[in-house]
Amino acid sequence: MTVEAAKVIERLDYETFYLYDLLNDTEAVDDKELYEIAIPAATYDQEAPANLRTMLECETIDEKVACLTAPGNAATAPSYADALNSWVDAENSVAQTRLLANISPAGASAGAVAAATSQTNPDYWYNWVRDAGITLHEVSTWLNTTTDNSAADTYKIKLQAYTTFSRKLQTTSSTYGLGTAKYMMNGEPYTGAWCMPQRDGPAMRAVSFIGYARYLLAKGEDISVYYDGKLPTSSIVKTDLEYVAGTWDADSNNCDIWEEVRGDHLYTRMIQRRALIEGAQLASQLGDLSAADWYNIQAGYISGNMSAFWDSDLNYIQTTVKRSGGLDYKTSNLDAQVLLAALHSGLDDGFYTVESDQMLLTAVKLVSAFKPLYKINNVSSASINSVTMPVSVALGRYPEDKYNGYNSDGPGNPWSLTTSGMAEYHYRLIETWSKQGAIAITSAVAGFLKQLTDEYSIPFTNTNTYAVGTTYTSGSAVFTEILSNLMIAGDMYMARVAFHTDSDGQMYEEWNLATGIGQGAVNLTWSYGAHTSAARHRDVARSIVYKS
Repeated sequence: MTVEAAKVIERLDYETFYLYDLLNDTEAVDDKELYEIAIPAATYDQEAPANLRTMLECETIDEKVACLTAPGNAATAPSYADALNSWVDAENSVAQTRLLANISPAGASAGAVAAATSQTNPDYWYNWVRDAGITLHEVSTWLNTTTDNSAADTYKIKLQAYTTFSRKLQTTSSTYGLGTAKYMMNGEPYTGAWCMPQRDGPAMRAVSFIGYARYLLAKGEDISVYYDGKLPTSSIVKTDLEYVAGTWDADSNNCDIWEEVRGDHLYTRMIQRRALIEGAQLASQLGDLSAADWYNIQAGYISGNMSAFWDSDLNYIQTTVKRSGGLDYKTSNLDAQVLLAALHSGLDDGFYTVESDQMLLTAVKLVSAFKPLYKINNVSSASINSVTMPVSVALGRYPEDKYNGYNSDGPGNPWSLTTSGMAEYHYRLIETWSKQGAIAITSAVAGFLKQLTDEYSIPFTNTNTYAVGTTYTSGSAVFTEILSNLMIAGDMYMARVAFHTDSDGQMYEEWNLATGIGQGAVNLTWSYGAHTSAARHRDVARSIVYKS
């Protein structure tokens, strides 16, 4: 019985599971103790998720275990899967290598992160605080998941250099203080005309270092350089958290991640919220309880103001509210950075997360908006590793975009990182719905699934799949088919990226909208990081869908 109980705990994300009913049915004292150790008592009062409710329909403890440990039916991978798998793995190796090479590159200060290797037409030889944070958060994730000691040492060297460089940026005087977005590769602030302040950067940097600090804490190492619990503080994470907590609602002059529009931006608010919530957790763990309360209060205020971004008439999430300046032609307020916000800032709490109705509806609008804009979207299949496979719509930043990779004379192009982001979005939906154990068909879910058929000819054999009000539970044929079709769609976006990536794995910022050839900044660090992140989530999704 204890072994079987351990199976349940291993299978489930027990920190969010309601096992009170299971405890009532457990007779052995040692099993009760095992559950009580694994399941914090505070979680007993949470609502039971759908897959647990299904389990509770079983009569005995043995049946309950069987309900949760049953392997389920594996879907059959399409014939081109091996060819795509081969490309994804090969590109992952190239992307990791080139991403790491852009951290502390020759000619720059140790720890500086080059946005790209391009130094002319366009010149991206700068350290953007946000881009660097996204990059090192990816490296931190690799560190927390690798079993390769040599790779771990490489990641730690990069993170330590980034630590020193980041503290230099924090303590260097500049017009916008921590809101300074762009630095020279020697750590001096950029003093030319630019859209600043950008307040997402410090939040993203805090998130990246919190992940690393957790790694170090697990190893029993000192993390006072990251969080010292003091005011004034000389630690990196606390410096950024205090800035975020004190300035998130300072004004509506903040610039968005594309550095073109001033106002309040969903991406910025989402990453600020995540930084404060995770920062509060770290502060509490380290005994800085008053700071933890302060960060949680501010995160709550942010959450309470987020409904303003939802437009119920247009049926998608607006990227900016309280607009106060910037481009005057971005009229739709529809932007792929909303999708990126879910990927970079989602906390599995249903708050603008990938499975939320608002995000699903926005994803549908993005695909519909971008399809007619680019000639390359007329191509629906491509040869990857000498195997023909379907490809998706290529995504750009926003429909009215005029930045072509060199100037703003237009037309705008599809971007590698946003298309990789949509691939990851599908893989994360698989992870999320698999973890929840059920898919409730709302009108948003129905519309999203219907687009898979209408846009990509991905069929559903069950004609009731789109029936609003229906719920499909894990193990059912329809549940399995939905996850399988999401995998196919995600891989179509991945194949689209493969189609436009150079044969040697080199990635650009953009693809020419007519020819598909790489354009703009070459070796864009964010493009590489977007691929490695999507590839990592693809591995998880494949294990769920194909049981491989």
